Amino acid sequence: MPFAMTHNPRGNLAHKRAAGRSRIARRRRNRAGRVPALLWAAIAGSVVALGIVAVPAVSDSGAATSGTPPVTVEAPAPALRPPAILASPMPPSPAPDKGRLVLMIGGNRRWCTFPDDRIVRPPEKPGTVQKRNEVYTFGYRFTVSAVKRGQADTPLMLFESPVFRTASWLPASKAGLSRKTGPRGPIVLPEGDRRLTKASEPPVAPETLVPRWQEESRCVTLPERMDFDLAPGTYDVYVAFDILNRENSWMHRSTGYLTDVPVETARRTRLDGLVNLGAGSERQVDIQSSAIEPETSASPGAPAP
Repeated sequence: MPFAMTHNPRGNLAHKRAAGRSRIARRRRNRAGRVPALLWAAIAGSVVALGIVAVPAVSDSGAATSGTPPVTVEAPAPALRPPAILASPMPPSPAPDKGRLVLMIGGNRRWCTFPDDRIVRPPEKPGTVQKRNEVYTFGYRFTVSAVKRGQADTPLMLFESPVFRTASWLPASKAGLSRKTGPRGPIVLPEGDRRLTKASEPPVAPETLVPRWQEESRCVTLPERMDFDLAPGTYDVYVAFDILNRENSWMHRSTGYLTDVPVETARRTRLDGLVNLGAGSERQVDIQSSAIEPETSASPGAPAP
């Protein structure tokens, strides 16, 4: 008996509905899988635009893990060392046929300069404006020199420090001093008021060179001891702080000297100096005494107290 195929419309309809639901579920799963990928792509683009770099953490197994916050490492700023004068290294004993001159520096061994450190200041002209903290000192240096008796025309420079710059020239636009004057109205004073009005400062063009003061370089520290080898004889010894002015010329600012300093072969001559910074602008620079050390204490090492 042949097999008879029967038509079941309800069963076919149920099958179609099930197939439709399965296709909708697959679409939803595909969309759910694509949304995080799109979201992570947008976040990554924002991170790159902001210039943020995230360092992924590494697990014990060596695999990188996501979701770790970025690690930011900032290098510390280098500390600025205050200016200091260093003594030249010398061997324990003087050179052959020479004597040793030992300069011992007492006091707090500090010296400072100021923006306007001129010894002689010109008188102010009537009607001119006196500027505060006007800069005239552009640098300084420390020197030790000697003149041998009978050889005044050939002074000896025993030590010259580097130049410590305290100011530099900058365009007014970079120094923040460029000014433009606008229209000003008349100044009305009450009748009988004889007070003089303060003259206005002339405008500063952006390209005008103006001095910029460097406060961190204005003070220096000296060593406790400085050694020099000299030929036997009698000397006049000078110490000085020189300052560099606006015209790029050097001038003495603080000086000290001592005459008739003896130097003998293979012996030590001690000089007692003083560099001391007092209150305000008080500065002491001097050489106070000299003496040849006994031979027992002239062996290598520290000079006699």
